[in-house]
Amino acid sequence: MTQLVTTEEMQELDQYTMTTIGLSEDVLIERAALAALDVLGAGAYDLSNVLVLVGLGNNGADGIALARLLHQLHIPVSLQFVGNANKAKPAVKHQLQIAEACGVPRSEKSDFKQASLIIDAIFGTGLNKDLPDGLQKMVKAANHIESTVVALDLPTGVNGTTGQIMGAALKAKTTISFGFIKAGVTKNPGKKSAGQVLVKDIGIVVPEDFQFSIKEQ
Repeated sequence: MTQLVTTEEMQELDQYTMTTIGLSEDVLIERAALAALDVLGAGAYDLSNVLVLVGLGNNGADGIALARLLHQLHIPVSLQFVGNANKAKPAVKHQLQIAEACGVPRSEKSDFKQASLIIDAIFGTGLNKDLPDGLQKMVKAANHIESTVVALDLPTGVNGTTGQIMGAALKAKTTISFGFIKAGVTKNPGKKSAGQVLVKDIGIVVPEDFQFSIKEQ
């Protein structure tokens, strides 16, 4: 049996784990990055030139931490911000400081053809409106050249609750769901963008009285 969650439920559980239980945001980010590294290290992906696409929210922070771990293993990797890094959440800026101190390189342009693997860490459960036009164009360009994509938590552009496509969606070979699988990747059209969905435990704590809105499947 698999427990699915809505984006709102996942955000509530994240918050409970941090504020009530006391696991810090940095700990959860590191666990998410290590969980993703575990998947990438299983041998199913070409890691000769990894490009990590990073957004300005918590999903981006996970991606930056993963890039650092890959770099420390001497795997060729570069970071590319999608959006203005100066407007990023504090967690993203903090992870970027660590990554820069470790020497993780940054890319200023989308060279999808050169990447052996693209890590999608642009938008996760925080997406609640259509992607900006510029990002939609970038997503469509990546899909057009059929890059191999691994999405962290959710493919960018997929509504995590409904499975709706929010303007455009990056098509992933694999989606690594942290904590619980988001309902949106089990429903079309979002399901078609998610590829193989794997769930990884990162230490999210569920209150005893918590009521999931979706029954286990």
